[in-house]
Amino acid sequence: MQKSLFIKAALIAAIFVLLQVPLKMIDGIVAERWGRQQAVVQELASQSYGKQTLAGPILSIPYIEEYEETALEDRARKVETRRIYRTARFFALNSNMTGNATVETKSRGLFKARVFNWQGLARGEFVFDGKPGIERRQLDSRIVWGKPSLAILLSDPRGLIGSPKLTWDGKETSVERGSGISTVSSGLHATLPEFDPAKPQRVGYTLDIGVHGIESLSLVPIAADDQITLRSNWPHPSFGGQFLPLPELQRLSKDGFEAQWKVSALASNAQQQVLTLSDAKPSCGVCADRIEVRFIEPIDIYSLSDRALKYGFLFVGLTFACFFLFEVLKALPIHPAQYFLVGLALVTFFLLLIGLSEHVAFWIAYAIASSACVALLGAYLATVLRGVARGLGFAVVLTALYSALYGLLVSEDNALLLGSLLVFALIAAVMFMTRRVDWYALRSRA
Repeated sequence: MQKSLFIKAALIAAIFVLLQVPLKMIDGIVAERWGRQQAVVQELASQSYGKQTLAGPILSIPYIEEYEETALEDRARKVETRRIYRTARFFALNSNMTGNATVETKSRGLFKARVFNWQGLARGEFVFDGKPGIERRQLDSRIVWGKPSLAILLSDPRGLIGSPKLTWDGKETSVERGSGISTVSSGLHATLPEFDPAKPQRVGYTLDIGVHGIESLSLVPIAADDQITLRSNWPHPSFGGQFLPLPELQRLSKDGFEAQWKVSALASNAQQQVLTLSDAKPSCGVCADRIEVRFIEPIDIYSLSDRALKYGFLFVGLTFACFFLFEVLKALPIHPAQYFLVGLALVTFFLLLIGLSEHVAFWIAYAIASSACVALLGAYLATVLRGVARGLGFAVVLTALYSALYGLLVSEDNALLLGSLLVFALIAAVMFMTRRVDWYALRSRA
């Protein structure tokens, strides 16, 4: 191989490496803009309301255990009454919750966050079998029950819409701020009429509650048997948490979604986790097993731009490879400075894409940015390659590359397969075009 051809290839490789610097800088811009987007979400959450997690209801009944204890004092036996103060926690036997979330987009400058208005209705029943199973120091001790209260844990009460309506045993009960649990202040509670949980009985409740939130809603299933149904006008939910909706009862459409969960206490540690929380942890945000619905943007411009940049090196490299093959096959020298200018134009595409996508839909931004770059490079290469047909030919090649890149971006599940097939096809095309080239006989085209 001629020495000058090797030098030319080395120069092209150096230019290719140099162009990775602006690509890296643009990648930094994408990261900075994504960080600003997240900062806007946090700012909105700090100024109004944040992500919401709802758990409850939890029935708390304080009680006093009294028993006599004989003590020896001054060689005389003395009977003293001991009292131990504790609180018993009870969970519903069953709970059926339905809710509807209306999602809107709130803007702060160029950045957006999704906020929701959720209206939920829960019905359930507490069942007492006459054996409350409370902690006791002595089996024959006397139990004096105190005033019961019902707690609803809510991660951000600022999002409450009006006053929740709570009905206990068929009677409406007023709800007050604060969970009523000493170590978990975030939430609501209601003081209930006194009753004896040691007597067999069934008590029903209903809870009508509305909350505002941002981006995600979580519900903690803490009844023995929970059934939860959620509906929304948002067509792009992302289901998370420890439990996924039942596939046969999940419906998605352009007008929204409907999903249903059925969770048994046998499959969840939520009750034990909530009990631990009430003794130690200050927040209910991530306290227990839960179902979660995130209202996501299906086309996140920053994640798509980041994915596009990951193919940037391949994009520039393929274009340079086409130029180099053109030199070899057509004996038409192209100056390294022209390689560099074409590479800069290709890099500028990604910057245009980010800037435009913040103002218009991503596919429109992609079409405008790619069309501008193809038109610029087609006109430039028509002169550099000394022929309008050659310039148009490269414009067609670039259009195919941009189309392939867009296909990789929007086909997230098949991106690896499509990318592999594209690289294989390009290598096969280069091998086919150069199969008769005598590389040892090449003269310098530089």
